[in-house]
Amino acid sequence: MKKKRLLYTALSIIFGTGLIFSAVLSMQHWKNAAFSTVEVKFYYPDNQALVVSSEVEPLITSFLAAQPDSIALKTPAFLLETSLEALPYVADAQVYWNLNESLVVTVVSKQAKAKVFMNDQQFLLTQTHELLPAPRQTPLDLPIITGVNDSTTAARAGTLLDVVFASPAFTSDGLAQMEVNASNVVLIPQGYTHRITANTGNELAGDLRKLSAYYAATPTQDLEEIRSIDLRYKNQVVSTTR
Repeated sequence: MKKKRLLYTALSIIFGTGLIFSAVLSMQHWKNAAFSTVEVKFYYPDNQALVVSSEVEPLITSFLAAQPDSIALKTPAFLLETSLEALPYVADAQVYWNLNESLVVTVVSKQAKAKVFMNDQQFLLTQTHELLPAPRQTPLDLPIITGVNDSTTAARAGTLLDVVFASPAFTSDGLAQMEVNASNVVLIPQGYTHRITANTGNELAGDLRKLSAYYAATPTQDLEEIRSIDLRYKNQVVSTTR
């Protein structure tokens, strides 16, 4: 009985020593593990390729050049994430080591919902109503907003645009232009040349429901002859023809 006990004890000691030795070797291996390649991945949630590579890639190159070595656990990935997220067109960034000798950088692009023309310059209004300078190299098919003069009025216009897209009268690709001012909003639909004048504020949603009913009751050839539609009058739609 004593011999069995001694054998079990010896085996336990040997097994435990082996585990400790393996753990030490594993820790030493991962401690010194280095990455040899860098993978950069871009994600565009709405299939809208807002270009960020021209700013992202030089920043990554500069960051890696500043590192003393490529030891994965010594690379301050969070600093690179912070720098990437500070770029104007980046919504989110993640930097991680994939245990396959690669440092992976994933960048999620911000998405724009409208172009804004203001003070003879072109901007983009993002889905979160942030106003950004428009990149010259990125053609985007988006509705145009005019009549704003700063980021505050642009954000207000973005809220009105949300109401327009939520209405039965328009889809996200059915609006060509929206002009806003203090008392009303003017909409130009895609594919037509008539102008639609509506109230702003809480009345806008109701005006657009009237517009939807008007569109449904008017033949396409008649819509093509309309020059303007005014929705600001209670319970009626006033239109003029060419």
